[in-house]
Amino acid sequence: MAAASGEQPPVEVGSGLDVGSGLDEPVVATPTPAVPDGGGGGATLALSLVLPLVIAAAFFLLFRGRSKSRGNRVVLFGPMGAGKTALSLQLRFGRMTPTYSSLAKTVGRCDLGGGGANAVTLVDVPGSGRLRSQLLSEAASAAVLACVIDGSRLAPQCKEAAGALFDVLSLEAVQRRSPALLVVLSKSEARGAASPESARTLLEAEVQKVRLARTTMADTGGAGTKDIPGFGAAGFSFAQTRLTTQFVSASASTPQLDAVRSFVLKHVG
Repeated sequence: MAAASGEQPPVEVGSGLDVGSGLDEPVVATPTPAVPDGGGGGATLALSLVLPLVIAAAFFLLFRGRSKSRGNRVVLFGPMGAGKTALSLQLRFGRMTPTYSSLAKTVGRCDLGGGGANAVTLVDVPGSGRLRSQLLSEAASAAVLACVIDGSRLAPQCKEAAGALFDVLSLEAVQRRSPALLVVLSKSEARGAASPESARTLLEAEVQKVRLARTTMADTGGAGTKDIPGFGAAGFSFAQTRLTTQFVSASASTPQLDAVRSFVLKHVG
């Protein structure tokens, strides 16, 4: 039905007209403010950004810790007759027995602190140059390299030990892992036994001779050769290697092994 003359048409709710004014003017809608979500969106965004960084840092710390772990393997090496086996037996069993030169390595557990808390794996490698491959294989996984030299026969022992030391120190695995190096002057109870200081000086000179000899042979033959990194034309010095090095006097018969135990326990694990 048509509306009577002069009457306003009925207004439906929500039609957009102002009922009170009677004018056909549109109502301007007021924007509804966004309802905060309690910060959940921001927190989610922050977490998505931070979480990958936390995971990366955790992996970095984990693998860095593993790379610094050297293990507990102690490798005894050196010239024949240096006293390696006597030293090994005294450390393992607290006693000495008659020994002889062997052509096979000996591996055994050794508790250096008592109670089983400071147990290490002790590897006695034969001193024969023909078995150098056994030494290099063991040196690649050693936590401590212990070069044993008869302190009562310093000159010939250093000359023989220099070749083994050169091969060990130029080994890529040793350079990468940087085990500790202990030079043990055995038979310190013998009259005229050398001091650690004199042994260090002589052994450095002998290792340098080996370096020069190997380099000369390589140049003559036209082939490359391995060398101990970090020296080049400079003379060899234990102080300039990447390995923590110490010289100590010791005796398996006295016995006098405290310095050996202390060094090993400090550098395993």
